[in-house]
Amino acid sequence: MKKFFSSPKKDYKKIALIDENLNKITYSTLYKKADQISKHISNNSVALLVADNSFEFIAGYLALMNKNKVIKIILDSSFSNDYIKKIINLYKPKYIFLPKLFELKNVKFEKCKNFKSYRILLRNNKKLKVNYKNFLLLSTSGTTHSPKFVRLSKKNIEDNTKKIIKCLKIKKDHTTITTMPAGYSYGLSIINTHLKSGARIVLNKNSILEKQFWNKIKNFKVNSFGGVPEFYDFLKKIDFSKYICKSLKYLTQAGGKLDEKNLRYFGEICKKNKIKFYVMYGQTEASPRISYLEWKYFFKKINSVGKPLFGYSIKLFKNKKEIKKKNQVGELVIKGENVSLGYANSLIDLNKGDANKKILFTGDLGFKDNENFYYITDRVKRFIKIFGKRYNLNEIENFLKGKGFKIRCKPADKKLSLEMLDKESSSGAIIDILSKKYSINKNYIMISNIKKSFKDYK
Repeated sequence: MKKFFSSPKKDYKKIALIDENLNKITYSTLYKKADQISKHISNNSVALLVADNSFEFIAGYLALMNKNKVIKIILDSSFSNDYIKKIINLYKPKYIFLPKLFELKNVKFEKCKNFKSYRILLRNNKKLKVNYKNFLLLSTSGTTHSPKFVRLSKKNIEDNTKKIIKCLKIKKDHTTITTMPAGYSYGLSIINTHLKSGARIVLNKNSILEKQFWNKIKNFKVNSFGGVPEFYDFLKKIDFSKYICKSLKYLTQAGGKLDEKNLRYFGEICKKNKIKFYVMYGQTEASPRISYLEWKYFFKKINSVGKPLFGYSIKLFKNKKEIKKKNQVGELVIKGENVSLGYANSLIDLNKGDANKKILFTGDLGFKDNENFYYITDRVKRFIKIFGKRYNLNEIENFLKGKGFKIRCKPADKKLSLEMLDKESSSGAIIDILSKKYSINKNYIMISNIKKSFKDYK
């Protein structure tokens, strides 16, 4: 069987990972560890991986990706114990691969196998009837605690990974550093592209506010990193120009729209230091990356998400009719091998095949200019992104309504903005509840005064 990630034997001695303890791990060591883990996982099963940016997780992920008849569900370690238990009850995984430090209470298992910082819990579940074209399941709802997952095929991931490698020209001698959780599509995509290229990954758990992060970039000659808009907002606040390292060759930005002022800030710094800045657009439903803006067009096409990756197409639709004229707003519709199979809300959905037929209605509104560059202007559906995680505003409103609060969520950029519809509710209490429920930093929750009467609330 052809392995999902593989390197020529001549490259086995190359460094694959710098782990969280600054140990250098070769591809040979990584493959051996993956093989050790793989022996404890049988085909015809569902496996849940709780992700963190560690060597053990990468090895476990690699082991499972090499098994075609195992459906993989990945959840980030930031999810609560209760939520993960909810997913276990819904999807009945036979295997649970998780950090030892992660306390999974009141979950029954038959056996436990330890691998340093990780362990595998084996559950004695009945044989499941599932469709193994559902190769990988990723969360699309951020931390909104929805059981909804995107169903991705092996072909989806392989195709998107290869396309990204090609457009960014990722090579064996490149080194990246993790700046985002591996449990989300953008962070995982960076891991995929660099493992597939035989490149090097510095596994990092430090924030950009810590000296250790910049020491890693300098000491390990990091060539690239990626981030969501909030990441770059912080990078600007600490004055990125002070931390430039000669090794940096390119940066990527996705997971939401970075405002023009900040784009120009990073563009000018990158231009001065001969660093390329790639604005990218994607969704988990697209495996995840759809388009990119070539660096040579960065200033000329500021605010654009560029053109689709090679082999993908973007069309615009309004009222179910294709818009062929330039500079007219419509919903972006994607066609390509990267389009997911559909969604899963429970175990029964793992029987499903390809519901999308390689076509994705993104829910994003935008237009195409006279030179065929695409721009995102708004959302059809009521979603926002905070730190690259997507939140359903309807879901949040219904949750607060159930708590007795009269609140309306408003569209906002990079913040959860709410409007109080009565004078009795405590904004402080609402912020506390939302922060705890959805794991949103309180600084990113904004509540404004009442503007309309409750009778206007629908």
